[in-house]
Amino acid sequence: MASTDDRNRVTDGDQNSPRESSRGWFEDGEHVLPLRVYYEDTDAAGIVYYANYLKFAERARTEMIRCLGVEHRPLMAGAGVAFAVRSCAAEYLQPARLDDRIVVRTRIDKAGGATLNATQRVFRVDGDDGETELVELKIRLACIDKNQRPARMPADIRKAVAALMAN
Repeated sequence: MASTDDRNRVTDGDQNSPRESSRGWFEDGEHVLPLRVYYEDTDAAGIVYYANYLKFAERARTEMIRCLGVEHRPLMAGAGVAFAVRSCAAEYLQPARLDDRIVVRTRIDKAGGATLNATQRVFRVDGDDGETELVELKIRLACIDKNQRPARMPADIRKAVAALMAN
């Protein structure tokens, strides 16, 4: 069972530290997900292939939603809704390379009845406290029903997102 510590970081019962959680944690109103760059993420020169930043961002959004207490499969089965990317704009600032430690920071900027606007930033971890921004993504998510039509977000998700945005 997951819980949060005094800084609202997610902790798993079998983990020693919130920063070791594979789900990430919340910090200053944003979700933080640490990742590592693997060989499969890179091109022949050992530089992260540009489209893989979208995969990193998707993984971070999934873990953020999970940390808010929502699992995608039950959301689809129970409420009959899912989230889909409506638009994405990426600004590539610097490359990540093989074996880099990176973090994806996700902040919800705006929530509507059926949409979420988020900013996701990918950073390279340069040391204990240093980070270099690599990519900034502006994402617009749509909540859709099983027919892929816009659907109102369930109340529990709206409430969780509103609480996150208030931090």
